[in-house]
Amino acid sequence: MKAVIVLHKSMSNRTKKIIWGIVIVLLLAAAAFAVWWFFFRTTTSITPPTTSGTFPESGKLGDIEAPSDDDGEEFGFGTETGEGPSLRQLTTEPVAGAVIFSRGGETVVRWAERGTGHFFEESVTANSPTRISNQTIPEIGDVIWRPDGNGVIVRYEKNSAGTSYIESFYAPVNASAKEGDTLRASFLPRNIKTIAFSPTGNTIFYLSENSAGSTATLAAPDGTKKSSLIELPIKDLSVNWPVNDSVFLTTRAAAGIGGVVFSLGSQNGLFDAVGQGFGLTTIANRTGSLILKSKNGALSVARRSEGTETSVGLTTIADKCVWGKKDKTEAYCAVPQSSSQEDLLDNWYQGTITTRDSLWSINGEDVETNLLTSFNDARENIDAFNLDISADDKYIIFQNKDDLTLWLLRL
Repeated sequence: MKAVIVLHKSMSNRTKKIIWGIVIVLLLAAAAFAVWWFFFRTTTSITPPTTSGTFPESGKLGDIEAPSDDDGEEFGFGTETGEGPSLRQLTTEPVAGAVIFSRGGETVVRWAERGTGHFFEESVTANSPTRISNQTIPEIGDVIWRPDGNGVIVRYEKNSAGTSYIESFYAPVNASAKEGDTLRASFLPRNIKTIAFSPTGNTIFYLSENSAGSTATLAAPDGTKKSSLIELPIKDLSVNWPVNDSVFLTTRAAAGIGGVVFSLGSQNGLFDAVGQGFGLTTIANRTGSLILKSKNGALSVARRSEGTETSVGLTTIADKCVWGKKDKTEAYCAVPQSSSQEDLLDNWYQGTITTRDSLWSINGEDVETNLLTSFNDARENIDAFNLDISADDKYIIFQNKDDLTLWLLRL
């Protein structure tokens, strides 16, 4: 990857004005997020391990603990009416992260079990998961998969000499991975709070803290070939990398607090504010031309080329949405059936409410909406988040925030 210019050394006056024009908003949002991060995080955040001395410092993870023989109950597809979407529960145990991808003409789901760190995969046409790694990594907090499923970033909180910090490592997981394989860990800088894979999976973007805020860095997934992209006056932002040449960054949301979303050129470091709003959460489509925005829960679609924004008429947040991969103008959102805008944002993030969702499709061009399913065939309440969609837009996976289990929906 060619070198890029660190903006704080050579940025234009216009870029400086853009950055510092939103600094106050960023800092206010950061303060609100800090309160949420340190005092109100739910169990979906990174959780300290229950045992010490288990995690590696570098190199091979090693065979730490043999797996049990109990893979839990298997669930097949059910249907609400015999037609339309159908639902299957893939796990009975909490999951730390999952991905759905195509391999040899087959659609496959891979996931990491939260309590053990064991990796599993299952074809969407099968009903029998296969364990592809049985190395025990207790109480991992977060797993981010490469889009093609062939690698994973594992994140957990570690305590050393009375200091807590977030540890992250990358490990390849090839297509022929099988139970008993040894993971090879490449450790990344500590205390990364924002990290994402590029759409190809060949590059990662992350924010690392410094005294003035944070440094945005591009690197190979194993942390090599690092290139600093920009310095920012804030330590933490949410990240969405849907198209190779643009990373979208959004200030962490809090109800009634102003937020900003901006695009960052992954090749040249060019910085452009593309939207703002109170209680802002966002997700851009896979061309970067359309952005779903939720402002204090009120959903809208922004068209970047036209500079227009249209209300969707639904109440949800971007963490409960995903854009299509085949049809890049179609979005899918889990929408609470009864939550008000005023109650949704902070309460959902803080874990003081749970939602009963329905799944809606949203056409980003004409903003036409369509109710797909109310999850009536589920055996429990569905509060969906961490959505991912298959390459042909036929399957969606998501986690249920109530218990972090993994589900598969056939559209």
